[in-house]
Amino acid sequence: MAFAAVFHVPPTSSHHYSQLCSLGLNRKQKRLAVMTTSKRKGHSRRIVKSVLNNRKSSINDNGSTEPARVLLERLFAQTQKLEEHMSRDPGLPLDIQLGLNLETLESDLQAALVALKKKEEDLQDAAGMVLMEHTELNRAKEELKRHAEEIAVACSKHEKLEEELKQANLNLASRARQIEDLKLQLKDRDQEIFAARSALSSKQDEMDKMRNELMKKTEEAAKKESELQSMAKLLDEANEVVKKQEIELQELQKSIQEKEEELEESMMLRKLEEKKLKVAEANLEKKTMDWLLAKEELKKLAEDAAKHMGESNKTMKEFRRAKRLLHDVRSELVSSQKSLASSRQKMQEQEKLLEKQLAELEEQKTSINHYMTSLKDAQIEVESERVKLRVAESRNKELEWDLSVKKELMEELQEELRKEKSSLQQVIQETSFLQKELDQKTTEFGELHNLLQVKESELVEARLEIQHLKSEQVSLQLILKERDLELFNAQKKLEEVNQEVSELKMLMNNREDQLMQATTLLKEKEEHLLIMQHELNDTKLKFSEAESVVERIVDLTNKLVICTKDEECTATSPFDDMGQNLLHQLFEKPTDDFKRQEKRLETELELTRESLRTKELEVLAAQRALTIKDEELKIALERLDAREKELRRMKEETMEDANHLKNLYALAQERIGEKSVGDLAIEKLQLEAAQLEVEAATSALHKLAEMSCELLHNVSLSVDSETDTAIFLPNGFDPWLSMHENNEHFTKVKTEVARLSAITDQLVQEAGVVGAAN
Repeated sequence: MAFAAVFHVPPTSSHHYSQLCSLGLNRKQKRLAVMTTSKRKGHSRRIVKSVLNNRKSSINDNGSTEPARVLLERLFAQTQKLEEHMSRDPGLPLDIQLGLNLETLESDLQAALVALKKKEEDLQDAAGMVLMEHTELNRAKEELKRHAEEIAVACSKHEKLEEELKQANLNLASRARQIEDLKLQLKDRDQEIFAARSALSSKQDEMDKMRNELMKKTEEAAKKESELQSMAKLLDEANEVVKKQEIELQELQKSIQEKEEELEESMMLRKLEEKKLKVAEANLEKKTMDWLLAKEELKKLAEDAAKHMGESNKTMKEFRRAKRLLHDVRSELVSSQKSLASSRQKMQEQEKLLEKQLAELEEQKTSINHYMTSLKDAQIEVESERVKLRVAESRNKELEWDLSVKKELMEELQEELRKEKSSLQQVIQETSFLQKELDQKTTEFGELHNLLQVKESELVEARLEIQHLKSEQVSLQLILKERDLELFNAQKKLEEVNQEVSELKMLMNNREDQLMQATTLLKEKEEHLLIMQHELNDTKLKFSEAESVVERIVDLTNKLVICTKDEECTATSPFDDMGQNLLHQLFEKPTDDFKRQEKRLETELELTRESLRTKELEVLAAQRALTIKDEELKIALERLDAREKELRRMKEETMEDANHLKNLYALAQERIGEKSVGDLAIEKLQLEAAQLEVEAATSALHKLAEMSCELLHNVSLSVDSETDTAIFLPNGFDPWLSMHENNEHFTKVKTEVARLSAITDQLVQEAGVVGAAN
């Protein structure tokens, strides 16, 4: 109590000092917990959970140090024990009380030093975390640069693809023009072939007519010649009669030889015609084979056309033209077959005629003898027959001249027919070559068209990839900005924590100085107590000496009373008065000193009790304020938990929406045959835009959660500062005014939290509307 009286503070100052250290360390620990949790804000819900958990842990416990309430209760219990002990035993020495106070102060200081060391370690850990976050930020910047390079590469690839697509379009247009030119050339060639075939058919008809006429004329000439020969024979037989029979026979033999030669010539002509027929049959077989091949190709083309019904109508027109050409070729083949059949019939007729002529020759040989007998009868008619013979010879010459003219015409017509056949074959070869070129060009056109479609799909994929990379770059830039802000805030908080640590070190140094001063004062007080103890011992010795003197005086007085009762009464009365005065003085001095010391000690004890009671009242008021703030903070944390649950639910809904969009995209890819590449690209771009909007909504919600966490952090800091000020109030401070101000601040915080919750609800509704629209 003397120590408290010297410092003019209540004896619970050491408890307040330890409470101050523990509360300052608690505030530091809270700030460090918020700082370490705010460094990891790049992962949305984990950050909110970690901030809330750290906030709860900073409110509920303080690491290895004891809570402020426990320290206060322990200090109050110690003070109550001291008061009870002092009330029970008021004569307790002061050095024991000072020793107890020093022990409690040293224990509190040791606890504060341990907490400070732990907080320094936490600060070092936080600095390490800041360095780690800085390295992660640099790595994110490098990744952003790499993404920018990838975007540049993709853009260059996109430009190359566009150039290739333009070149492919130009090549496709040139190939289309070439195909159109080839089609026009084919049309011209088809017209030329049709005209040549019509002219060839007309000339073949003329040739057939000329051949028929020539056959008729040759038959008539043969008949006339036979008649003339017979008439000449008759004339020779008539003129020479018997002498010239041998000559007539020789002439007949010559005529027979001539007939045989004619037969041989006719046989040679027949062989030539058979060879021509074989050649024509071979050509016909070739044409039939070509026709069958063309028919098979036409069937294949028809099957390909059935497979590719979605292609242009030009190919259908070309197929129809090809069918018409094949139909014309078929009709020509049928006509050539008919002509071959007719030529075969004619050859058979010629064979029959030759057989008839042979039979006639045999009949003539048999009738020679009959003519020999009838020569005599025919001589009369020789002269008349000679006239007829001359007329017949003139006619025969005319017929021979006509036959020679017709033969020349036939040769000319055959040469023209050969030339036209060769030209027709050349035209057919040119048409086949053009057809091959057309087929090749169509295949090249199809390949170019497929390549163009592939290039278009690659271009669309490149555009989508570029847009995706741009969105990733934007998101990475946003994350980088957030990390920069977090790093800046962490550095600020680190500076604040360093300042707080320096302040705490200064405060600890001041406290150590105060402790040294207190120890010196305690030593002085102990010396003073020793002096007072010596004085008390001296007074006790004096008191014992006085008691012994009084006892001796009493003994002497008793002896004197016994010895001299009456005589020496008058003589001993002044001595008795003097002894009584001495005894009174000896008894009066120590009792006055004891009363004064006792009164002084009682007054000091009452003062300390009153100060302790006032401090107890202040601490109880602070505890009540703390309980109220704790309850309000619990309510705010419950609201924040509800908000976090809503954020989780919204995150799950956004994930479900993203999965739904992915399923829709998969369905769209399955239905890729029904839609074009442009429609799919548009749908993919819409999906990317929807995902970006969902990510923006989720980032806005996370920012709102971070703002609410910061508000709660500020609320907790304000609550801690208010509790600190409530614990270390001056003597003339009114707790009800501070409670009123705290309630006003808390109502302001509540209004801010309500406003933030309204903003979050509005953002959630807008995000829901955007998701539904997408």
